[in-house]
Amino acid sequence: MASKRTEDDQRPSNKEGVYFGVPLPFWVIGFLVLGLTLGYLFPNDPTIKLLYYSGTIFPKAIVTLAAFLIFNLLAAATAKLVLMHGKRAGRLFGLILGIYVTMGLASLLLVAALIPLLTGIPLTSEGADTPGAAASLAQVAHTLSTVLSQQPLLQALVGAVAVGYLSARYRPLHSIAHGFITVGDLILRGFKALLWYYPIMIGCLSIGIPMKFGSKGMALYGQTVVWVALVTLLWSFVMILVARLLTRRTMKQILSYWATVWPTGFGTGGSYDTLAVNILSAERDLGLPRKIAEVSIVFGTVLNKNCSTAGVLLVTVGVAALLGIPISEMEILMLIPPVMILGLESPGVPGGAGFFMSPIIGVMLGAPDLNLFVTTFVTLYSGLIPMFAAAGNTTSDGIVGAFLHDLFGKQLKLSPSRKGV
Repeated sequence: MASKRTEDDQRPSNKEGVYFGVPLPFWVIGFLVLGLTLGYLFPNDPTIKLLYYSGTIFPKAIVTLAAFLIFNLLAAATAKLVLMHGKRAGRLFGLILGIYVTMGLASLLLVAALIPLLTGIPLTSEGADTPGAAASLAQVAHTLSTVLSQQPLLQALVGAVAVGYLSARYRPLHSIAHGFITVGDLILRGFKALLWYYPIMIGCLSIGIPMKFGSKGMALYGQTVVWVALVTLLWSFVMILVARLLTRRTMKQILSYWATVWPTGFGTGGSYDTLAVNILSAERDLGLPRKIAEVSIVFGTVLNKNCSTAGVLLVTVGVAALLGIPISEMEILMLIPPVMILGLESPGVPGGAGFFMSPIIGVMLGAPDLNLFVTTFVTLYSGLIPMFAAAGNTTSDGIVGAFLHDLFGKQLKLSPSRKGV
């Protein structure tokens, strides 16, 4: 009965993310197009301007509460993982976490290497000499240490992981760990309950792109979508190739899984809404044991935001161009550590990465108007971009299950794969 109840809890409601019979991503795209059109046709109309400013209220509230939200969510996630998978499944959890962290770093290094080619940003700020490899690493390390000592958002990020781990690791502190978990769950439920407002907010915010930046802003949004699409498709190709080379899965199995899950992730725009289909396809198409499919994909839904973080770096370049903030490859490299950490606990809802990462990115880039930076960022990181990101994220989760089973199955004493797939 417990197993059955767990499976039912993971299966999203038929009505979840669907409003008046239309899935959420289509509402987002519709309101996005409507907002861009209104802002372009009526840039000086007072009513249109009022609609735009109404859309900035929620992102401004997120900026105000960012330290509180980030601290509680990261502490809750860390505590939950330690409590649930401490000693009983330590090796399995360690492998999963290690694989997802490695994948997160690899995806960010890949997009960082591609950004100068795609966007044309310089390697260093104007007037600065191009440093060698050692000097570049030293500069990034110095910048990070300075920012960490001066910025409360990053201090909250680091402190949350430490507090969450310690409260879950030592029994006398378990009540604190459970308190963080309760608050974290309430925060995520609150965001999920507000999903209906997301397309309305995006529509209002998108008015500001043509209203403030004209056709340049609209062209840059389209260009950013193309960048994200290219990078996420390249990442999917890399994952397919690595899975074929390192696991015992056949190309037919891998492509069958990809063809089922990728369109579902793209259509829903969120990892949580793809969860049930992802588990079923990993078991049916990849032939993974149910236990491995569930473990890798459920953890991947929480931890794996590889394509989301790649999209965040690309959107950062677009926002910097719109707001006239100087940016170079050195700033992109500086953003990799905090973006990778935040990617482990950004909500798997459409646009979640934009809400939670933009305040820290704005701080690290020294944005003169943090509220404007966040509202512009959330607008650009909307519509098609989280749909491409979710598709790339979710298809990686089952591949991780194949890694676990085929590379570490003997050590973990896992059951064999289902035959005849």
